[in-house]
Amino acid sequence: MLKFGGTSVGSAELVARVADLIVEATTTHRVVVVVSAAAGVTNELVAAWDALQQGTLDMPALLARLRQRHRALAQVLSGHAALRRSYLATLEETLVRLARLLEVARHDPDPAWRDEVLAVGERLMAPLLAAVLRARGVAAFAQDAIALICTDAQYGEANVDLEATRERVQRWFARVGRHTVPVVTGFIGATPEGRTTTLGRGGSDYSAALLAALLGAEVLERWTDVDGLYTEDPRKSPDARRYQTLVLEEAWAWNHAGKLGMHRKALDPLVAAGIPVHIRSTLAPERPGTWLLPADAPQSLAG
Repeated sequence: MLKFGGTSVGSAELVARVADLIVEATTTHRVVVVVSAAAGVTNELVAAWDALQQGTLDMPALLARLRQRHRALAQVLSGHAALRRSYLATLEETLVRLARLLEVARHDPDPAWRDEVLAVGERLMAPLLAAVLRARGVAAFAQDAIALICTDAQYGEANVDLEATRERVQRWFARVGRHTVPVVTGFIGATPEGRTTTLGRGGSDYSAALLAALLGAEVLERWTDVDGLYTEDPRKSPDARRYQTLVLEEAWAWNHAGKLGMHRKALDPLVAAGIPVHIRSTLAPERPGTWLLPADAPQSLAG
């Protein structure tokens, strides 16, 4: 299981690098990918929703910014005209739906509409990454997680129905070809009636953990812009030291105390299933990163 955060897909060059990492992983493993919205896009959508409620939203400007950002990301498909055209059509269709949704929400501030708005970033990124993989010869498709992750209707931070989700995920995966790579939208689920929900900020980590646990993954690789966990923020402190390994259960306690910067529930499914996590940097994939190993796991897993 590979999970890529927004900073890992924040530019066309980074999307290309992510695709290369996925292609490399497919040479030795069966791969499922979970991806976030491009860096900053969810914040843009949150700001748009807030402006809508205040009556100050400039919708044409919002749509233009999202279009410009994702057309720039789609430059990664230069040289693959058909795939690029197809993605740009998806982009336009998604923006049309977003505009209609915002118009509805202007007159009906139902929190369910907010979740639909915030889900747009992942729904723009997953098809792009799948297209880039296809350009590299990998059988890949974008999968909206509303078909997989079943939640209640607590919009903004929905609670997952684990048994319903287990049934959906395992039935879905049984139909996925062995050499096919699904690119799943992080952060998103749906009520039993099919209304889009979100899992809370940072929810893509939780999405990936759920899928990893329910599919019995060998490992969850969490790719970000920092090469592991540190004693302090390495971007701010020259004295920060990287942890080579941590006990998963200890990391779980730290995370629930808010010390790891991940979604509060992100490690819950992995602890329950005993699945290790390898935190790595998209910017420096050659570095060893940090392993979170279950207490009973052999230390040799960390190399």
